[in-house]
Amino acid sequence: MSSVDRAVVLAAGEGRRVRPLTRYQPKPMLRVAGRPILEYPLDALASIGVEDVVLVVGHRRRRIQNHLENAYDGIDFTYVTQETQLGSGHALQTAEDYVDGEFLVVNGDNVIDGTMVGEVARRYARSDAVACVAVAASTSASEYGTVGVSDGLVDRIDEGDDGTSSRINAGVYAFDRTVFDALERTPFEDGERPLTGAIAELDGKVVAETPNGVWFDSSYPWDLLQTNETLLHSYPGLVGVAERVAGSARVHDSAVIGENVRIGADCRVSAGAVVRGGTCLLSSTIVDENAVLEGSIVGPDARVGANTLLRDSIVGGGATIGDGTVSPGRSATVVLEGTEYVDRRLGGVVADRATVGANVTITPGCRIGPRSSVGAGVTLGRDVDEGAEVIG
Repeated sequence: MSSVDRAVVLAAGEGRRVRPLTRYQPKPMLRVAGRPILEYPLDALASIGVEDVVLVVGHRRRRIQNHLENAYDGIDFTYVTQETQLGSGHALQTAEDYVDGEFLVVNGDNVIDGTMVGEVARRYARSDAVACVAVAASTSASEYGTVGVSDGLVDRIDEGDDGTSSRINAGVYAFDRTVFDALERTPFEDGERPLTGAIAELDGKVVAETPNGVWFDSSYPWDLLQTNETLLHSYPGLVGVAERVAGSARVHDSAVIGENVRIGADCRVSAGAVVRGGTCLLSSTIVDENAVLEGSIVGPDARVGANTLLRDSIVGGGATIGDGTVSPGRSATVVLEGTEYVDRRLGGVVADRATVGANVTITPGCRIGPRSSVGAGVTLGRDVDEGAEVIG
């Protein structure tokens, strides 16, 4: 239990770097290991006794509100809408009228456990600081920004990597209401007011805490795949489902189901199909004969055709992958928001309700927009826009 019993969860953003998967749903509702990302921080807060949560929603907010209806008996939710996505700091400002005293702030698009929020709350309660920030060690600080720590205190948070720190911001904070005055003094940057910018504006000490808990960021498509695989392999307790194959799923006797796999409710896996480690089939997904899936997230309500190979791929809800299509994965070069990312473990990214025809080859890293169509026999070497049609 923690002395901080209320929290703000920031879940308004679209998640531009994981487009086109977020075209029709908010990033916190993307699923890893069969569960929406948002459920992991909510479970973490519930585990330390938080009973009041202000949930800041925005992009496709109804998806969140409908999903959470009656989902958490022990938490009283208040929904606040950030009408325009103007950054994490601005998102917190929309909750100002709904919190008093001391409170936690948690990113709704990170996978965390109760240790992460509990240790931050306890460190804050023991200190005389105005805030506490969770930091985590990372070898990828250039992609997430860094936190400077001196004598246990945060002295800076940089959105970009300056090469002097391997600590990154883990998206878990404890504040009192003085943070709102600091946010008023925080300038907008590129049209957004960052919560991290308010740290420098606070009047008082900001302590750093390095919790020995679970933390996974899902800023990029390859993060979703890595988090999915790691949760299935190493953290079945967080996933929360004991059986790897749901009782209502139908798996043919000749299909091969590997370790560290999850097959959701009402899925069908046909004769000769192979579902290898790190793969999650969401509800009502169909895998046809002799298809091979490895390290991928598929569905819900998707269909993977016969003799298909999907490796390191993400397939959205209601999408169709034609017979004999190959998405080989392994190593991709991807450009996101003008930045090139080289040698990333990523296959194809197929958004909701897209249709990929038979015998298509999807070059690693290609993104196929929602409701688009790729004709049979195409070798796809570029992204496909929403609703577009590619003819072989």
